[in-house]
Amino acid sequence: MNFTLRPMQPTDLDQVLAIAEQSPEAPRWQPSGYTPYFVPDPQTHLLRTALVAIDFQASAGPAEEKVRAFAAATLLLDGQQNFCQLDSMAVHPNARRHGLGSALLRAILVWSADHNARHLALEVRAGNAPALALYQRCGLRPEGRRPRYYTDPEEDALLLGMPITSGPPHVRFPP
Repeated sequence: MNFTLRPMQPTDLDQVLAIAEQSPEAPRWQPSGYTPYFVPDPQTHLLRTALVAIDFQASAGPAEEKVRAFAAATLLLDGQQNFCQLDSMAVHPNARRHGLGSALLRAILVWSADHNARHLALEVRAGNAPALALYQRCGLRPEGRRPRYYTDPEEDALLLGMPITSGPPHVRFPP
């Protein structure tokens, strides 16, 4: 699959919501939940990014770009932890196992390092084995558990994280 990553735009929202709807393990946000990723926060210590993976083979042009995956993250620049949270990520069921999730996670890690993050963290359903494998391949490690965090179905959240020691040249990614 040939794809490229780019910042999410408001015009991508319908496709992003459709991917989330087709991904039972993904959070189901209202459209307004994505607004903070399009409009910079006036508080300079809070940064957000959202990225999409576009499938070039399925796209005839910019007006018909096919969003196949997305990721959103928030970075709190507090001068101490500079903590980045992966807020949401999902890959369209028909586009899984083609490297889109890995590429998005790596891009979030590079963005985090570029903005002086010192730690990246996320929550994932305890039963989401494919996501857990991806996150662990990319260097995230268990940091905790939130019992019964998810509903429909009820499930624990595993907390995963990793330190980000410096800028992009030192961020390591497995092949």
